[in-house]
Amino acid sequence: MPGSGMLQDGDGTEPGGPVPIDRAAPATPPGGSEAEIRTLRDEVRRLREQVAALAARTKDTDARVPTYVKGLDAALQGGVPRGHVVGIVGPGGSMKTSLALYTLIRNRAAGTRGVFVTIEESRDSIVQTMKRLGLGDAEDFVVDISRLRLDYAGAEEIRDWVRVLEDYLSRRRERDPLGVVVIDSLDALAALTHIEDVRRELFHFFHFLRGLGATSFVLAEQDPARPGVDHDVAFLADGAFELRFSGVGEGRVQLLIRISKMRHTNHSRDYFVLDYGPEGFTARPYELPKPRRWGRRI
Repeated sequence: MPGSGMLQDGDGTEPGGPVPIDRAAPATPPGGSEAEIRTLRDEVRRLREQVAALAARTKDTDARVPTYVKGLDAALQGGVPRGHVVGIVGPGGSMKTSLALYTLIRNRAAGTRGVFVTIEESRDSIVQTMKRLGLGDAEDFVVDISRLRLDYAGAEEIRDWVRVLEDYLSRRRERDPLGVVVIDSLDALAALTHIEDVRRELFHFFHFLRGLGATSFVLAEQDPARPGVDHDVAFLADGAFELRFSGVGEGRVQLLIRISKMRHTNHSRDYFVLDYGPEGFTARPYELPKPRRWGRRI
């Protein structure tokens, strides 16, 4: 099996550089013993660590990662709880990839690191989607496994792509803490890995994603005629956004979204109409189409 080092970032950069040395440490003051100074420094260091740990614990408890979808975050008490694994499930063409890209890129713009892992769709196609949405054309955060499968001899012989992906994300986190991770899609990953017990494998994979400390969005196809991994995602994930189409008469169709599940959140379970415009994604309350009133024929 080829080494897991095959996966690279879009920019191919690696961490490095010397560890800085603190040259500003104060000298021992006249009349003070070195032992007393060391004791004092150790006490200050311990106090700083305790304060930092307390601040991090308080921050992590209350922190939420916004989707930046106007109307949806309000229904989520501000966003997705940090560290959650959230499924985005829906039929083909329901903008699952676009929604995940939008959330990731808007969080990156706000200073949160993240990666987008595409299993089947090419990096070029992802960039085209970004351009269409007006989200720029940067690709350094896109991990293109589909390109890897085409470029490396023997890549199709790898059966444990889940482990390869976990190894990559672990190494990536060591050098650059991740805030948001997107996996597009779990159906493609399951097919590529030839998973026999999907629920068991997803249980361990989701546990790994939570261990990264990032908020993860995992995409899954929803097709009533062909059951996929979406049922397991709905059961195992911490949250789920369900996308679906709804007819509104005269041949028109609306795209709907609802929060079918979100742990640790008092959220709405109603459907919202999902639109994309110049200001980005918006979710407005769904209203039943008004019945058409027919006039009398003369």
